[in-house]
Amino acid sequence: MSVSRRLFLAALGVAGVAGGSLARAGDLPQPLVAFDDELKNGFQNWSWAKVQLSVPAGSGKAIRVEGDPWSALVLHHDAFSTEGYTKLTFLINGGKDGNQPLMIKATADGKMIDASYVIQPKAKTWAVVEVPLKDINAVGKTIDGITWQAQGDPYSAYFIARIQFE
Repeated sequence: MSVSRRLFLAALGVAGVAGGSLARAGDLPQPLVAFDDELKNGFQNWSWAKVQLSVPAGSGKAIRVEGDPWSALVLHHDAFSTEGYTKLTFLINGGKDGNQPLMIKATADGKMIDASYVIQPKAKTWAVVEVPLKDINAVGKTIDGITWQAQGDPYSAYFIARIQFE
């Protein structure tokens, strides 16, 4: 396991990893992985931004995203319940420039839910982001995707990896 993967898992509190707490297998719901080196578990790229899937990034692969004002990375899935999940987690790197303001939104019936969580990834730095589902109005709901939407300016490439619901 790579150092970055161990640090990511430790930051998420995964058992048996540098500083993680021990947990019994039945205590936690199984994460629903949307992207880990490639799209997983039925997730599809429905983006309206310039997106490259599975771009080499360190010891793994990431999604490279850049675009015009209001463009977005959109990962679609057949409708599923978020029951048992409390957060969306992912790794993000702002690329050479960073500071791209991104609104993270859940979608239901193909429409964005009217709540968002805003981030601005740092340049040339990988960070773990944990988005509480309550902050994007997706707790215990049936949703069909997640959107990372830019604001009113064009933006340089950012990279996102290891996307999952926990």
